[in-house]
Amino acid sequence: MNFKTFLTIPCTVLIISCSNVEQINEKNIHLHVKELSSDEFEGREPGTLGGELTKEYIKSSFESSGLEPVKDNFLLEVPLSKMEVNLNNSFLKFNQGNNERTLLPGSETVFWSKRVKEEIEIKESDVLFIGYGIISPEYDWNDYEGIDVRGKTLIALINDPGFKTQDPNLFNGNAMTYYGRWVYRFEEAARQGAEALIIIHETEPASYPWKVVQNSWSGKQIDLKRPNLGMDRIKVEGWITSEVAEELFTDAGLSLEQLKEDALTRSFRPITLKGLKMSAKLSNNLSFSVSHNVGGIKVGSKSPDEYILMMAHWDHLGKRESHSLSNDQIYNGAVDNATGVAGILELANSFKNVTLDRSLLFLAVTAEESGLLGSQYFGEYPPIDLSNIVAGYNFDGVLPIGKTKDVVVVGYGASELEDILQEELTQLNMYITPDPAPEKGFFYRSDHISFAKKGVPMLYADGGVDKYDGGIKAGSKIANEYTQYHYHQPSDEYKESWDLSGFKEHLDITRNMVSRLATSGEWPEWYEGNEFKAIREDSRKERSN
Repeated sequence: MNFKTFLTIPCTVLIISCSNVEQINEKNIHLHVKELSSDEFEGREPGTLGGELTKEYIKSSFESSGLEPVKDNFLLEVPLSKMEVNLNNSFLKFNQGNNERTLLPGSETVFWSKRVKEEIEIKESDVLFIGYGIISPEYDWNDYEGIDVRGKTLIALINDPGFKTQDPNLFNGNAMTYYGRWVYRFEEAARQGAEALIIIHETEPASYPWKVVQNSWSGKQIDLKRPNLGMDRIKVEGWITSEVAEELFTDAGLSLEQLKEDALTRSFRPITLKGLKMSAKLSNNLSFSVSHNVGGIKVGSKSPDEYILMMAHWDHLGKRESHSLSNDQIYNGAVDNATGVAGILELANSFKNVTLDRSLLFLAVTAEESGLLGSQYFGEYPPIDLSNIVAGYNFDGVLPIGKTKDVVVVGYGASELEDILQEELTQLNMYITPDPAPEKGFFYRSDHISFAKKGVPMLYADGGVDKYDGGIKAGSKIANEYTQYHYHQPSDEYKESWDLSGFKEHLDITRNMVSRLATSGEWPEWYEGNEFKAIREDSRKERSN
């Protein structure tokens, strides 16, 4: 179909089973995934024809399911900025007395800024080792205590102390907390008034090799175009290799290995790298654009201002030069994340003729592949009061594994939503599989984190791996093959042979949980000790006042 005819498609074409409501229809899931991941949608990159087709498809589906727009519009603007550091006119260097070392971009460092400016400069900033750079009341931890870092450059470790020690009583042991994420490092440094923060890369605690850092933060970077153009962020954010860090510390007369051990205790205090100065200059090429989140509301009959959220990201990588043997240039993103979008579309359809006390908010967010930007914008500039969102469910990259005996909960041990899930699974003789790789922090790498950071309890539950036919071995094989051969590759394409019966069951379970919350006065909470619990409690207090 061409773009013009698409805009006028009636419900009977867009939603194959418009009348098939009050249950999840597996056929509809197939049809949505097939359409959204077709070549016609060109990989759903924001700002392209494929991106426009995607937004209109979702909007039309929401309308056919009887949803109402959010603040008078289904399409919610997300202003974006694009910056690329011109490395010919930019540098990051350290001076130790008369010795000057300009780091090599890519092989030794990557650096950028969230300040939307053409020129950014730091001249001979003092350098401090800040340890993990964490302030966490719930873990009784403050690396910034008693020190003024305004105007200084900070060097920090990645992950959190629990991972290094494997002590389950220190932070969350092997499982990464939000404080272990690189995003948090930069946010906290900005709150403390630092000039710059540089993270020391280590493969094991980061959970990815240096080449991932190099590829992720080199070249064009898309970010939100904030009202203040990011002027509340630090001037320079970046990474250095562990080899470079060791040499800098040695030149300053310090042992990095010893300081890494010292940083594992609450008594640690930041250390000045005496005589070491950091200077940087960034020359940025700037451009701006606008994308959209797509949101729709099924308004509740008794408590319309209280919401249950169901979300997925609609974007993927679009068209780009491919290095595959087939030279296929379209990154269709069938699993990632046409499946998630299909899920929320079918959930919306299933509630079409149902009366609920609370409202349901369906949200398809943009620019996830560029750093969770669509959900971040919604969280920072919400069109509704986030304290009124009772709970949320995120769908991101559901594999066609078929029916399983389990459901994998990413970030297991977070909130009472897991208790509600377990009650549903018990009735089906199913069980929860805890996050198999908690040290990688996947809970903090999908869009729901933008709401969790605002206190909203979120459940990120993938399909299971313990297949009824073949067990864990068979399910894991499908998952591993996808990760190894198809993730973020042109081969992530829909096939008619896909078995989506397990996803259908997953949506049935989600629908039951949503119905329960939407017809009751329950407010699920974060578990005691969770890093988002205090934020939620504060927002609830404000809402009641």
